[in-house]
Amino acid sequence: MKKLYVYSLVLLAGLFLSVGRVGAVEEPKQDADFEDTPAEVTVSDIEGLNNRINDLAKSARVNVLLQAQYANSGVQSLQPKGFKTATGGASYNDLFLGRRAEVSFSGDLDNKQVAYRVQYDFLGSTSTKAGVATGSQLKDYWVRLSYIPFADIQIGQQRYAQGLEARTSSADLDFADSALVTSAVEDRRDLAIQVQSSKVPLGPLKLEYAVALVQGSGQNTPDNNDNKDLAGRIGLTYGEADWKVFVGASGYDGWESTVAAHSGDRNAFGLEGRVNVGGLKLQGEYIQAQLEPGNNYNPSGTALSRPQGWYVSANYRIEDWRPGLRAESYTVDSTVGSANNLNNDVLTAGLDWFHGHDDVRLSVNFEEHFAQYEQVIGQVQVKI
Repeated sequence: MKKLYVYSLVLLAGLFLSVGRVGAVEEPKQDADFEDTPAEVTVSDIEGLNNRINDLAKSARVNVLLQAQYANSGVQSLQPKGFKTATGGASYNDLFLGRRAEVSFSGDLDNKQVAYRVQYDFLGSTSTKAGVATGSQLKDYWVRLSYIPFADIQIGQQRYAQGLEARTSSADLDFADSALVTSAVEDRRDLAIQVQSSKVPLGPLKLEYAVALVQGSGQNTPDNNDNKDLAGRIGLTYGEADWKVFVGASGYDGWESTVAAHSGDRNAFGLEGRVNVGGLKLQGEYIQAQLEPGNNYNPSGTALSRPQGWYVSANYRIEDWRPGLRAESYTVDSTVGSANNLNNDVLTAGLDWFHGHDDVRLSVNFEEHFAQYEQVIGQVQVKI
């Protein structure tokens, strides 16, 4: 009996030891080299990821420009924006106006040696304008090649070589509307091949230039003849970091020969200047031109017109505020004896308020159209 008891204890102890060994076998053995911690992210890894994101952002950027206006000019039977002609125009009182709703796609490729831009304005006109365009919704579509030092080649529809205000972005204009002579004579887009450069070192000066071969048929308009137009501009900048003086000139020469009634020479010449001293900006232009019959800004349907005009402006940026003043004069047709040899003299006072890195801009302009009417323009601008 005593032996049976001893054997039972030995058997029971062996059973417990067996279970213990089974449990020990089921436990996974951890590799001595195994580390249960995440791999460290180095500064180099973060910089590499940031560079890849920046490269992607440069190769494909999307920008949006929205502008809305309220304009009140009282009842007046004159052309829009103060164009006074012998025949007058429609009556305008006060109105809300969707000015621009532009979306652009742009980017740099191949280490900034290739650039592109496509711009579309949803509020652009879709109507045909004789001698100018068949609609202005599609604005820019061009490619620029920068493989030759100081000689960028830009091909496509673009703002070709022309005056100072005309080649300024709509978001960066000093006032709600361009000067009358800019709108009438320049501020054009067309299919062109252009060679250009800026900040070319020339001793103490910086040279900028552009030379373009222009199709001449107008924005978004198929070629309508074998003639091509020439456009060019040149400018010199002198100064330091806190002050700069710029002077320049531009010219255009072409021929329109679609039909006999609209055939004629089309040319323009302009002088321009700008002075920046701290927050003060002074700017001015003189432009004269000749427009063929049928051109949208030629009041005569059968004869050449010779528009001319000038403007001078001053703006001063004080933190988020910018007051400004502009005086201008524009003659629709300076031809002696023309019924449209009438001056449009305008004095504009403006005040801008900027916010959020200038992404938001609120503007109020008061325009005195002498011997015609007065106009108040309020504009809100959002740039993304």
